[in-house]
Amino acid sequence: MPQTYTATAKRNPGRKGYVITFRHPLKMDGSKPGKKVFKGLGTDDETTAKHLESRMNALLARHDLHSVGSRTDALRDGFEPAIVEIFYGDLDPSATSHRALRERLLPLPAMGAGHAVRTLILGNSGVGKTTLLRRLIGTDPVRDRFPATSTNRTTTCEIEIVTGRADYSAAVTFLSRHQVQQEVIESLSNAVLKAIESGSDEIVMKDLLDDTDQRFRLKYVLGGWTPANPKAAGSSSFGGAPKRGPVSGAAENSPFLKDVLASVRSIAANARSEVEAILGKLKDLKDEERNYALDEMQREGEGSEQFQDAVNEIMEAIEERFARLPDGTFSKSSTGWPEAWTYSAQASEHGAFLKAVRWFCANNREEWGALLTPLVTGIRVAGPFRPDWLAEGEEYDHVFVDTQGLDHEKPTTELSSEITSIFGQVQNILFVESGKDSLKSQSARKVMEAIAGAGYTGSLTVVLSHMDLVVGDDIPTDEDRKEKAFSGLRSLVANEVSQNVSREAARQMAAHLGNSTFYLGYLDAKKYPEGWDDEDRAGFEESIGHDLRHLTEHLVLRANPQLLQPGVPQYSFESLGLAVREASVAFQEVWEARLGKKRIEGITAAPWQSIKAMSRRYAEGWFDGYWLRPIDTLISLTRNVLSRFLEVPLDWLPEHKKMTDDEKAAIIDRLKQIVNDELTEMSKARLWKQPQVRWQDAYEPRRSGSTDVRKQRVHELLRTQVPIPQSISDRLAQAWVEEIKDVLQRALRVLEAEANKARSDS
Repeated sequence: MPQTYTATAKRNPGRKGYVITFRHPLKMDGSKPGKKVFKGLGTDDETTAKHLESRMNALLARHDLHSVGSRTDALRDGFEPAIVEIFYGDLDPSATSHRALRERLLPLPAMGAGHAVRTLILGNSGVGKTTLLRRLIGTDPVRDRFPATSTNRTTTCEIEIVTGRADYSAAVTFLSRHQVQQEVIESLSNAVLKAIESGSDEIVMKDLLDDTDQRFRLKYVLGGWTPANPKAAGSSSFGGAPKRGPVSGAAENSPFLKDVLASVRSIAANARSEVEAILGKLKDLKDEERNYALDEMQREGEGSEQFQDAVNEIMEAIEERFARLPDGTFSKSSTGWPEAWTYSAQASEHGAFLKAVRWFCANNREEWGALLTPLVTGIRVAGPFRPDWLAEGEEYDHVFVDTQGLDHEKPTTELSSEITSIFGQVQNILFVESGKDSLKSQSARKVMEAIAGAGYTGSLTVVLSHMDLVVGDDIPTDEDRKEKAFSGLRSLVANEVSQNVSREAARQMAAHLGNSTFYLGYLDAKKYPEGWDDEDRAGFEESIGHDLRHLTEHLVLRANPQLLQPGVPQYSFESLGLAVREASVAFQEVWEARLGKKRIEGITAAPWQSIKAMSRRYAEGWFDGYWLRPIDTLISLTRNVLSRFLEVPLDWLPEHKKMTDDEKAAIIDRLKQIVNDELTEMSKARLWKQPQVRWQDAYEPRRSGSTDVRKQRVHELLRTQVPIPQSISDRLAQAWVEEIKDVLQRALRVLEAEANKARSDS
């Protein structure tokens, strides 16, 4: 008879909201079920909390409902939606579609001829993509500050802007309560680890408030931490003379953050004491023994009641920030957690509208402690946005999608599938890169490879910014400067795309970019030369307005390409095993390098803490764009190999149809697009949904040498799920080849259906 667990609803002293804690029968605690979980109940009423406690106990006693697929049955049997959400909400591996929620609340214009032109904007942090976006929609960086103005890492979520509307409207979506709680747990756990290692208050609070990938920055929501003795500015080779005089008054840290720090210190001290009593003093341990002890101390801290109380207090403080917003309407989950925010305003209320939206995307220091920026998954705004350089009365119907900077995270070997999944939802991909850097960044390579491999070369437009910084004695004219900047783009395509995708893909991209590359300088008006007078500024504004008009006209033209000819390429799948083997070998090499089992130039071995963090995400079905992403590695490498396979069909149907090479290339690009979509779902299933129990096994090791055990289990999992086909019979490898074959055959059937429809419509 399975064990029956019980739930307890409680409220911490001095806090308003109740939480419920219980051992979950469907979550593993080491090698056995019953992991302890705690969730907010979304109520401060004792009677309601106790009722929900009794209902959770009733559900815990219903062993027949203890499966992932029993959610509907639990609702049918009368269990409250809040209880069902708490019990089943984070078990279903299918993530909430925040884009679908925004689409329901504020639909985008239809995509196609005669409708608004959709453009995805990609680029590294600091290259000016958000500054360019402000130029394209006509918002002022000083007056409007939308999208956010910053010297670095401005955009941390999708920002979709729809122009051509009579009035303003907005829809903002948020991380779920579970996702936020997981982020808080990890940030707090990292802070506890730093405290265990005797880090200073500043170091401990930095790990809590400002995570390493700078995506979930709690300082925006809870406020920043000011060191007790901030240092005065010193001198440097680039900073000029040191400042004299006393340091200006530092902001006082909030009582709440002081209490959190005290809790972190207490949790760390207790955890260290417990583990040191068994393993010995931390200062006496070395290498793997020390790593093991730190791992155990961190787990001990996470498992304590005091840690859970601290998480609950932070969650309640976060929830309070939502209540402070003066405008708009929240859509909430069954537990009361905000899922989305909507707001509308008339065209005359431009300033008030943007001020309301800024709480979700701003990053100004003076507003820290009140912002909701880290909790936001996407912002969609629509309104009468139009740039100054547009003629009065001229139509301007666009949808611009801005994304997080591509180097927001640690270096990866692939472009996120979250981004590549948008490719098919837009008509243009606008890649912004600094002309000064000559496209030498890892991110530029990832973008170009993904676009070529996925068949979206025809959608690509490149803007080379910072052209004012492309200077030198050997480049005296504007045309020379353009050629200098374009040479970096040409080199990237000729080398990286040719080598990693195919020569044919590189040839097509090089030919395409010759007419799809734009050059812009001084996008940021604050960086105009000091010697410019008003006439100089006005002349430049007119000039850049002309360039931006040319760019948007190009985007409109690209959004209405010629229709594909109705034709379908034919392939022999006898050699597919060789292509799959190539992808599998490349995948295993990347991950053996990540796991420290071999050395590959350009790929660093991940620290043990990062392997642990990745394993946790896959084990618990929680994805936040973490820099280690085996799913995206598999998609990228398989896509590149299949791109080469698809470029050499045996024949074409119908046989009598005469088509040019360019027409055939366009059809194959469409096939690549379909395959890319199929690969995304297949890779998620193969590397996450199917082996989720094995990810739990990889995350759980808790004995001496656990870091090596975890790496080995991850390695074995990846080798099993992405086997390397050999010449001898191998059941797992054969199933893997057959799965890829199924992907291609489904894509060909979709392409054939599209070709048949095109023939019937013509």
